[in-house]
Amino acid sequence: MIIDSHVHLVGEGWHDRSFFMGQARMVTAMMGKETGEIADAGAIIDNLLPNLADTTGERTVANMDAAGVDMSCVFSQDSGMAAGEPEVSMEEQNRLIAEAARRFPERLIPFFTIDPRRPGALDLFKRAVEEWGMKGLKLHPASGYFPYDPVVYPLYEQCMEYGMPVLFHTGSQPAPLKFRYTQPICVDDVAADFPDLPIIMAHVAHELWQEALLVASVKPNVYFDFSGWQIVFNNHPQAFYSMLRAVVDLVGPWRVFFGTDGPYLNVLCPWDTWIKAVTEPDLSCCPEVTFTPEETEIIMGKAFAKLMGME
Repeated sequence: MIIDSHVHLVGEGWHDRSFFMGQARMVTAMMGKETGEIADAGAIIDNLLPNLADTTGERTVANMDAAGVDMSCVFSQDSGMAAGEPEVSMEEQNRLIAEAARRFPERLIPFFTIDPRRPGALDLFKRAVEEWGMKGLKLHPASGYFPYDPVVYPLYEQCMEYGMPVLFHTGSQPAPLKFRYTQPICVDDVAADFPDLPIIMAHVAHELWQEALLVASVKPNVYFDFSGWQIVFNNHPQAFYSMLRAVVDLVGPWRVFFGTDGPYLNVLCPWDTWIKAVTEPDLSCCPEVTFTPEETEIIMGKAFAKLMGME
């Protein structure tokens, strides 16, 4: 079984344009690093966004079928308090996520997302779980709050009551979102104050993956997804495989989840290519690294299924 633990659904009006401009500027900078010629970031958005939009789950499931993905954990992202408020409210976005999961109950696992500083955030979370069937909480502190801010703690307490995990974005972020809120050390307080709360550090914190490992080494309730590493894999596969081997060596495969950060990263590395990077790795670039078939099977789906009680 292959489970993608990190997939975004997105639609027109779900994010202010400044959110996409930050991502597009990052991409154009990478594209132009050799020549110094920077492409039009706005044109990239206009060309790509219509092909990424999916508010019903239908496009996502079709892409899953093509890539051989059995299930995906899906959510939106609340960046409105930093990037500009979306036209579609977070309540409506979360409702549509839940509706998509009801449409494909065997394929999509819905997580609720909210900026905890929003009025009524806790009440909306309760409604999303109890009425809409949400299965976890996704937080994106880069919009301007630290994970250890007391305003977030009622949401953690509610997660404990429901017995569900919280997924944090960790690692760098394009403007207008801010990196300082998403450093792995900022999650350590939460892991200490809620030692029985399953905490997933998305992206293994990108460039700060070693700091993320320092936290996980003493906080066994910390898990990782390695979504978003496709750019590193494309350019320096040995760096990706060395990171993944170090993570598995430290925490074991049962705390490590395959993920894509789709649909955005799927543009730079197709879903099936990223899957094969893990299931059929070419390790000639780093012959000192190996993965057993058992480790691969666990990472690709069994670990996330176990966390979510789907065994």
